Amino acid sequence: MNKPVGLLCLLLYVLLLFDTSVFGQNASKITISGYIKEAGSAELLPGVNVMLKGTRIGTQSNNYGFYSLSVLAQDSIEVVYSFVGYQVFSQKIDAKSKSLTINVDLKPSNQDLEEVKVVANSVEQQKLSEQVQMSQISIPIQQIKEIPAFMGEKDVLKVLQLMPGVQKGAEGNAGIYVRGGGPDQNLLILDDAPVYNAYHLFGFFSVFNGDALKSVELTKGGFPARFGGRLSSVIEMQMKEGNKEDYHVEGGIGLIGARVVAEGPIDKQKRSSFLVSARRTYLDILTQPLIPKEQKGSRYYFYDFNAKLNYDFGQKNRLFLSGYFGQDRLYVRDMQLQSKLESSIEWGNQTATIRWNHLYSDNLFSNLSLIYSKYDFMTSSLQSNLDAIGINNFSLYYSSGIRDLGAKFDIDFLPNPIHTLKAGALATMHRFTPSAIELQDDIASRYKDAVENIDALELGIYLEDNYKPLPNLRFNIGLRYSSFSTSEKGYHNWEPRGAMAWTLPKDWALKASYAVMNQYIHLVSNSGASLPTDLWVPSTDLIKPQRSQQVALGFAKDFPERQFSITLEGFYKTMNQIVALKEGSSFILNGSLQRFTQAKSQESPWESNMTAGKGRSYGAEFLLQKKQVSFRAG
Repeated sequence: MNKPVGLLCLLLYVLLLFDTSVFGQNASKITISGYIKEAGSAELLPGVNVMLKGTRIGTQSNNYGFYSLSVLAQDSIEVVYSFVGYQVFSQKIDAKSKSLTINVDLKPSNQDLEEVKVVANSVEQQKLSEQVQMSQISIPIQQIKEIPAFMGEKDVLKVLQLMPGVQKGAEGNAGIYVRGGGPDQNLLILDDAPVYNAYHLFGFFSVFNGDALKSVELTKGGFPARFGGRLSSVIEMQMKEGNKEDYHVEGGIGLIGARVVAEGPIDKQKRSSFLVSARRTYLDILTQPLIPKEQKGSRYYFYDFNAKLNYDFGQKNRLFLSGYFGQDRLYVRDMQLQSKLESSIEWGNQTATIRWNHLYSDNLFSNLSLIYSKYDFMTSSLQSNLDAIGINNFSLYYSSGIRDLGAKFDIDFLPNPIHTLKAGALATMHRFTPSAIELQDDIASRYKDAVENIDALELGIYLEDNYKPLPNLRFNIGLRYSSFSTSEKGYHNWEPRGAMAWTLPKDWALKASYAVMNQYIHLVSNSGASLPTDLWVPSTDLIKPQRSQQVALGFAKDFPERQFSITLEGFYKTMNQIVALKEGSSFILNGSLQRFTQAKSQESPWESNMTAGKGRSYGAEFLLQKKQVSFRAG
């Protein structure tokens, strides 16, 4: 699809949406909108079902707890709010003439009640068979906390490895492989910021502290148009905002580390709150008595630090500031009579996000995000040897990394129950540091080589619509335009997306989806493990972008009791330009030493050591879920 044709289709689609929105306004309508929060903490709740009692008309709250539902004006209606793990809440309202703002506080279902009534089979709760999205799994944070933890550390990615279609790498490795893809084909997002290396302790633990998270959602296929940049999956995580009602401090001690979380309101009006979470291992302290005398000073530890602030300016404006900082540090020291060795390896992530929510009207919501993300790796070694000639010193220093500066703007427009429109744009300025190496030897003199930083601009523009032409038929139709450009090369691609859900009798549903994805940045690794020495590189004139096409077909079933649901899906995925390191190559030394000893090539060292190929994957997945029963006061 060329640019003019794609833009023309996009324009016609927007005009069609506008026309249906205006046509729907011929009948008298009102809009019910507001924010949904957790009672007792004022945390905004995403994904809450909002339904009209006795009908299939409804919507869900977005990632910031905002919902908007347009209905025909009438004397009285009853709106039902339901969410897994919370009591169902219903409210009767007069919907005769004007739009209403209704903010709702949902109570957790584990609170003591004087009288309760089970409503698990209530038709007002949205069923899995009525959701158009397929190949998506939401993991409740409470479930993550209850699953047995390795060495006392609860791990989000370990829990995701238990899901169908997700496999782990080598034993003890936290790297995940989704539907046949590689570990670099997973987009990990923390409060809109991408995380490039999500592992501690050489892959045994992830950097995501479950105590600081509010929601975790894995999408394996049928990707909505708002997601892009990877081929295999999107793991979207939202941090808690902090309790606006009371101060809370909790912590825990495991076999190798300790953690603490503190949250509470900032001002007396309870319009703002904070969250601070910290975690650190004490392996370095525990192992010191076991280290031989000549290796004293050797140690390893990692730490994580999450922080978030938010301020509520009223119904129309909210501001969020969040950040993550984490690092692994390994030091090795060996002091012998005639030799001395001191080595270190350090790697870590930094992310920061500023988000502004603005409500233009009762059915138009926007979010503007400014995003910073950085990953650095550094290793150094200093060795001294005493021989017959004298003392010979050798030193090595190597570093690499990637840094992102981005801006993201998203709009949610809910003109009527038939259409839910999402649109937005994302611009990211990447800076790649492929390698910088310095060698120094008293005999071979000094050698220094550094590949220049590579700057690249990645753009994405999308439009998607949840369309419900019939009560039992739903579509998610989307189109995404993506581009990637450096000083020497540019790529431009259209990515059509589509999903369908056809609700059948007895709570069955037939679902299908199709998605095209492009990936412009690549992870070059020496092995299958997610080691910190992995190198992120951009698409160039020689290294093409990766591209995939995936189709999926499946069934979903909700049981009448509404406590169980099953999904059965089959998928087929093709992948082109999959990047890998050539057999026997090492991006750390080989390319640089070759340039040092031979004439300079037109290729960068890492480019000459890479190869590309094709791949395909297909399979079937089955998932049985038991949903938590919700309660409400009788």
